Amino acid sequence: RASALGISLSEMDVVETQPIVFASTLRDGVRPLEGGLQIAFKVKRATYACTLGFNAVRSSTGGFVTNSHCTAKQGAVEGTQHYQPTIATANLVGTETADASFATCSRSKKCLDADVAFSTRAQGVTASLGSLARTTGANDGSLTIAGTFAIVGEALGNAPVGTTLNKVGRTTGWTQGTVINSNVNVGVQGTNIILLGQDIVAAGVGAGDSGSPVFKIVGNGVELAGILWGGATDGSYFVYSPMANVERELGALTTSP
Repeated sequence: RASALGISLSEMDVVETQPIVFASTLRDGVRPLEGGLQIAFKVKRATYACTLGFNAVRSSTGGFVTNSHCTAKQGAVEGTQHYQPTIATANLVGTETADASFATCSRSKKCLDADVAFSTRAQGVTASLGSLARTTGANDGSLTIAGTFAIVGEALGNAPVGTTLNKVGRTTGWTQGTVINSNVNVGVQGTNIILLGQDIVAAGVGAGDSGSPVFKIVGNGVELAGILWGGATDGSYFVYSPMANVERELGALTTSP
């Protein structure tokens, strides 16, 4: 072809590369589903965005885990439909089928071990069990998907203070920091809700990151530590429910192949 155009081979380089594709972000439509992607749901006529935590199998049923407050009613199963990335009939990816129920912990307070719900995957929707979206780098603000993290196991119990943990969420992407409080009871501002035995991590968070997978990088994979549900109003730290608490509320989960 070069000769036909009258171009000397000495004036050109032919370089073999990997296939080039359009870059996707955490807020785009991505299939198969993986942890860290934007999901959307409705409460009456209002639309909200959260983050898909991680794919899982519960009682032989495939689906994914996100926060209970990322449903139409926290603490109850009412069949909230989840969409990815935005609300449209073709974007339906799951329907809530299990939700953590409140317990009474005092005369005026109600408690949860974890802010979690399970959404059964919609028919025909593909998902990659054990896969979390990986953006371009920790704490760089990017939402562009550059690869995946592979879940190779689950962390046991609460993370000791000083442990380095990560999260991937639709608002602030991949953030990383250290545990600053372990196994603490945390109240939710403006409510009578208390989350029991939670961990707090000094890493960035923003509105919409609710449901983000929290994990520890180990070798060539990650250990799933839990699910993020809240954070400081200035975005300087996030709070998550450890996996032991998650499974205490939802039952046993398979989170990797």
